[in-house]
Amino acid sequence: MNVRRSIWRDASLTPRIMGIDARGYFPILIALYYPRVWTFGTALLAIAGFFFMEKKGYTLPVLLRAIRHRLRGTVVHARAWWHHRRFHD
Repeated sequence: MNVRRSIWRDASLTPRIMGIDARGYFPILIALYYPRVWTFGTALLAIAGFFFMEKKGYTLPVLLRAIRHRLRGTVVHARAWWHHRRFHD
């Protein structure tokens, strides 16, 4: 039995360049726009950071969610702040 592979199978996968999420190479674009030694150094440090982040099992969206969770705190109200002020003492 010959099963054809769907062309949409890998459509949701994140593109990777040399094992790192392709979004991690965005600092190189900034360094190409503003070519200085320190911008290339900063871009390479950022890419190394993304590499180590990938080795730990984090992706960029997961890292941003973790940072947002740390900034927000542990208490999450189910209602808006104005609703609590209006109807509770």
